[in-house]
Amino acid sequence: MKRRRYILCMILLISSMSLLANVKPARIWATATFNKSEVLVGEPLVVTVTVYTSTWFTQPPVFSEIQVKGALMVRLESRTGAKSVTIGRQQYPAITQQFVVYPSIIGTNTLPSFEVKTECPPEGGYKGIERIIHTKERSFEVKGPPAGTDTANWMTAYDLRLTESWDKPLDNLKAGDIIERRIRIEASGTLSAAIAPPHIAEVEFGSIYNQPPQLTNKQARGSFNGTRTDIIRYLLEKDGQFEIPELTVSYFSMKDQTLHSESLAAISLDIAPNPDLEFILSQQELLQQELAKENEVDEQVAEAWSYLGLNAWQWTLIVAAGLALIYLLVRWLRRLQIKLDKRKKVYQDSEKYHFKLLEEAAKKGEARAFIRQLGFWFDRYRTAAKVEYLRALAQADPKDKLTEQLDSLADKSYREDRLDDQLNNGSDMVEGIRRSKQNHAKRKKESDERYWKNLNP
Repeated sequence: MKRRRYILCMILLISSMSLLANVKPARIWATATFNKSEVLVGEPLVVTVTVYTSTWFTQPPVFSEIQVKGALMVRLESRTGAKSVTIGRQQYPAITQQFVVYPSIIGTNTLPSFEVKTECPPEGGYKGIERIIHTKERSFEVKGPPAGTDTANWMTAYDLRLTESWDKPLDNLKAGDIIERRIRIEASGTLSAAIAPPHIAEVEFGSIYNQPPQLTNKQARGSFNGTRTDIIRYLLEKDGQFEIPELTVSYFSMKDQTLHSESLAAISLDIAPNPDLEFILSQQELLQQELAKENEVDEQVAEAWSYLGLNAWQWTLIVAAGLALIYLLVRWLRRLQIKLDKRKKVYQDSEKYHFKLLEEAAKKGEARAFIRQLGFWFDRYRTAAKVEYLRALAQADPKDKLTEQLDSLADKSYREDRLDDQLNNGSDMVEGIRRSKQNHAKRKKESDERYWKNLNP
């Protein structure tokens, strides 16, 4: 029987060692590539990060967020894909993620290393293991605008569309009216934040009030399309015939590498007189108050309360988290106290604790206290040790002194006048009880072993 078990264990050991010998870490690496090595200022540079493995992915890769100095980088959320790549004679599963970099500084720039976390099983295994890999740093060149270009309003785009709209018809205008103009610039291949604001020329017929622009972005194939909407309000303060000048927006086309421009034609206005000048002034005052309120709100947001670099909302979260932590700590301490109280109660009712009290009573030498504590201790000992009488335990004393000492103690317990006598041999009795406990435990163990041997010859 033992021989068969030994052979089976050896077979299992050899098979497991052979399996471990066939398991080795998966080959996994990542690369970062550009769609071009040289771009203009503001021109999008597409970065493709690819992760390869020699087994398979049990978890999709997680790409770290990095900052490119002198540029803005945006993740292309929909440009993630899985594919199979053949390298040599072996196929490798691969997952790609694309980013778009919009450089703003001329010269040589560097794309930092990406950190990628993923999971894949080892070769010969099946359970995914977390792996952390890094791409290499890559450099790219950023060229400046062509000579003679207005660099102050420089903007690159594949295409640009310039439109405008008004909140009311421009006929039948009179002094005191307020008209709102919306200028919309749609640039493909450019983020809205990179679209240069249009130059709004001054007018002779009134005042101009600019509202904050509206910026939106839409993801396209390999880049983003940005839209900038400028809102301009004109307060008509004079009557007569006037003209809003032509508006031109220039951009550098990345299609044909030439400078283009889009324009809005000049607009003629025929403003009728209005004898109610107070109305004009009131409208101007209301408009100024409205703008003042918007600026006040912006200032309040900009000057929000902060302490140690954290705003009110962050401090609220910290305080709430602290209170929750204190509440959990108090609950844990209360539960711990209850457990400790239960454990203390169980210990104070144990044989071990009462034997310790018996030792202390023996040291004090008071017969009455010793007899009482001896009864408390034996009540707890006999249940676990299965000893009915104290005299039966005394017979287990190898030195055969405990029986005589217990008889002497029993004589004192039956004579009231001797209970207050000094107990001189209390420590000896405790040592005898300890020896008897050890000897009784030893005999019980030998008896149990003989019992099991008789059951299993």
